[in-house]
Amino acid sequence: MTSVADTGSPSSQAFTVLIPRSLQGTVDGLTPKTRQALLSELFRMATLAHQERGLLPASEPYALNLDFDECHVTVEMDPSRARLTLAGLSRARALG
Repeated sequence: MTSVADTGSPSSQAFTVLIPRSLQGTVDGLTPKTRQALLSELFRMATLAHQERGLLPASEPYALNLDFDECHVTVEMDPSRARLTLAGLSRARALG
């Protein structure tokens, strides 16, 4: 697991970005440019979620779907656990 920052009290705890082992191979298989952009976006989202924690629903985790470069990404946001998890990643198929 990688975290944006881990300082302060639990209410100020930064969001952790989690990439499950089951998706690590798919992430590694992306082009270097796309992989770097995806990781940057995940950390940007975690930083934004930390900054806007008071505006996020605190009851249950929720999913965000993104079409990103050459792939479709599903991210689970869990404000109560300060966690952002890459929940799904699939490459776009070429239309032909």
